[in-house]
Amino acid sequence: MINENIINKLILYGCKILRNEFLSKYCSFKIGGPADFLIEIPNEQALFIFLKNIETNYVLLGNGTNILFSDKGYDGVVLRLTGDFNKIFVSKNKISSGSSVLLSNILQIAIKNNLVGFECIAGVPGTVGGAVYGNAGSKDEWISTVINDIEVYKNLKKEIIKKEDVKFAYRKSNLENCVITKVNFLLKKKVKNDSLREISKNIQNRLKTQPLDVYSAGSIFKNPSGISVGKLIEKIGLKGKRIGGAQISQLHGNFIVNTGGALSRDILSLIDLIKNEVKKRFNINLEMEIKIIE
Repeated sequence: MINENIINKLILYGCKILRNEFLSKYCSFKIGGPADFLIEIPNEQALFIFLKNIETNYVLLGNGTNILFSDKGYDGVVLRLTGDFNKIFVSKNKISSGSSVLLSNILQIAIKNNLVGFECIAGVPGTVGGAVYGNAGSKDEWISTVINDIEVYKNLKKEIIKKEDVKFAYRKSNLENCVITKVNFLLKKKVKNDSLREISKNIQNRLKTQPLDVYSAGSIFKNPSGISVGKLIEKIGLKGKRIGGAQISQLHGNFIVNTGGALSRDILSLIDLIKNEVKKRFNINLEMEIKIIE
């Protein structure tokens, strides 16, 4: 539990504190029981106070598009950054973005200013912080390519980490022990129509190949090098397989969707089924892309 004095102090700094808040409201799967506390932090002063005084488990939540919460909820604090962390500043070919800015918003700002480099995140849900942490992008391009530096809190200290000092890889980074607060991007000026064509192409491709009109958390598994997990799942005939309210998408095998009333255990059962069948058929150990919070 959190000390009441700390709660009162956080409130004075503009924090919103909710008790026993259902997490299904805050993730794209629309699944999840109550958290002991859900705290919205609007500025760095409040974030520092929280980090300095917290004595219980906590998890940082962006837009909830790559996460599965337990039906039992979360025994601890779910932290959301709001307010100042939603601000964007543009200077020539540089964009400075708070970690809670939606990717769709920063993409629009880039287009408006004739800046290119974000085309790979067109149609990707989520926030800047989550995208940088997971090195989001398309098949061949990633958001890390346009990062200049990242502002974080680590061990109660604010640090500015240059891109070359971060270990980025396919759908991951080594920023696990950091709270990302701001990301500074270095883009290129280019003719707007060129960028718009690529963005439109990427969005249309996602619309055709991914079930974006239903509740899901995006790709469940990372693609092994040169291999499409979706195609592996299709080959073993699991597309359309349903357990409870959860179903392996008939459009894309690497998506599991909530058809209505799905529980986290339904999703987890399908995940285990896919893992076991892919291992049995192809001798491949699949690695999770989504984060499971239990």
